[in-house]
Amino acid sequence: MARNTYGVTGRGVGVGIIDSGVDGTHPDLTHVAKNVKLAGPLTDTPAGGYLYVDLPNTDTSSGHGTHVASTIGGSGAASAGARERRGVAPGATIVGVGAGEGLSILYALQGFDYLMKPEIRETYNIRVISNSWGSSGEFAPYNPISLAAKRAYEAGMVVVFAAGNEGPGANTLNPYSASPCVMSVAAGDKQGYLGDFSSRGRAGDPLVHPDVTAPGVDISAARALTGLAATTVPDVDNPRYSTISGTSMATPHISGVVALMLEANPKMNLDSILATFKKTSRKMYYAAQTGSGLDPNQVVVKQREEWEVGYGYVDANAAVREAVRLNPVRYSVQTTALPGWTGTVGAAVCAPTAGCVQNAEHTQTLNVPSGASVLRVATEWGNPAFDLDLEVYNPAGQLVGSSAQGTSTGEAVSIPKPVAGTWRVVLKGFLNAPTTYTGSAEVDKIVRQ
Repeated sequence: MARNTYGVTGRGVGVGIIDSGVDGTHPDLTHVAKNVKLAGPLTDTPAGGYLYVDLPNTDTSSGHGTHVASTIGGSGAASAGARERRGVAPGATIVGVGAGEGLSILYALQGFDYLMKPEIRETYNIRVISNSWGSSGEFAPYNPISLAAKRAYEAGMVVVFAAGNEGPGANTLNPYSASPCVMSVAAGDKQGYLGDFSSRGRAGDPLVHPDVTAPGVDISAARALTGLAATTVPDVDNPRYSTISGTSMATPHISGVVALMLEANPKMNLDSILATFKKTSRKMYYAAQTGSGLDPNQVVVKQREEWEVGYGYVDANAAVREAVRLNPVRYSVQTTALPGWTGTVGAAVCAPTAGCVQNAEHTQTLNVPSGASVLRVATEWGNPAFDLDLEVYNPAGQLVGSSAQGTSTGEAVSIPKPVAGTWRVVLKGFLNAPTTYTGSAEVDKIVRQ
C-alpha cells in the first residue's frame, strides 16, 4: 500500500543482512547486489583478517537468511500470477553476509565490520543492518556486538535486531536488541495479536523492551533449495516458498519498512524513525478474561504494555506517510478532510467455530474528489472488547480495502489513487453490543518536487 501511494520501493537504500546467507539463485533474489560468505580467519594470528567469498548462493544450510532477504526485498517473481510473495521493499539494494546459522551466528562481528567497510557501505549506500539472530542474558553495553551496533548508529545506519523467541515470560529479550543504538522487533500475527513466543522485556526498564511489533507468525517467503535448506517444508501452493514463524520473520518486515522510509526521507535516522513508529503504530490488546465467549459484555480486554510490544503494531503506510510529510524538499502533501459521520452498529455475535449467530452493520457514503493520491478512512468506537470490521467499496461496488484487527478500538484503511465518485464505507459487527462509532475520511494529494 505504501509503495503504491508514495512511489517508494526502497530504491537506492542498501540493506545489509547478517544471517546464514542468501540464495541468490532463487528467482525472487536474482537482484542481490552483493553476496558473501564469511569463511573465517586467514591465519591464526589476530592480524590475519577474514576471508569473504563472493558466491551466487551463500545459504547452503538452513535457508534462514534467504527467507529473511525475501521478506525484505524479494521480487515475488516465483509467485507471479498466483499468491504473490513480494518483499516489503523490493527495490532495496540487498547485501547478504553469510556469517553462521540463525541464532548461532559465528562471525557476527566480522559481518558488521564487512558492512562498515567504506568500499561496501558507500558503494551500496548501506543504511540498514538486519539481524534476525541473538543471544540470551543481560544487556552488556561493552559487548563487541553492542559496540559494533553503536559504531553503525553513529555512522547514520539503522541496526534492527530480533527481540527473540523466548516468550511469553518477562525478561526474555535478546540482549543485543536492548541497546539504545538499535531497534528491537517483536512478532505479531496478521490479526494484530502478539505472538506467544515473542520475547518480552522488563516492566519499567528504559532499555529492556521491544521497540515495535511486526508480522512474524506464519510468514511465507523464499525457500532456499540447496543443502539442508532443501529439507524445509515447502508451501503447498508453491514449493519455492516456505512458511515460518518467529521474531526472525518480524525483523525483516521492519527493515523493509525502514528502507521505504529512508528512500522517502534520506535524512531520517534511528531516532527519528523510532519517533515515527511511536506516533503511528497501533495499540495492541488481548482478552484477559471472557465469559461464554459469545457475550461481548463479558469480555475483559487489556492493552499490551511497552515491555511486551514496544510502541505497538507497525502501520507501514502511516510510517511512510510521516517520512514523506517530514521531507518538504522532496514532497508536497496537501490534505483535505471529507465530512465526518457518526453511526451505530447493532449487536452482533459471531462464534468462531459455528459461523455468525447474528450480524449487523452500518453503511456510510463518501464523495471522493478527483486528483487524490490516497483516500484514508478511519473508524473509532473506543471499546477494545468489541470486534468490528471495516470494508471500503469503490464507485463500481468493488471491495478495495478492508481492516479486520482481532481486538482494537477502531479500524482504518488507506486506498491509493482512488477514483472520483461515491464510495461506500461499511462497518460490520463481529462480536459487539450495540456500538456507536465515529467515522472520518481524508484525501491526500502528494506532489513530488
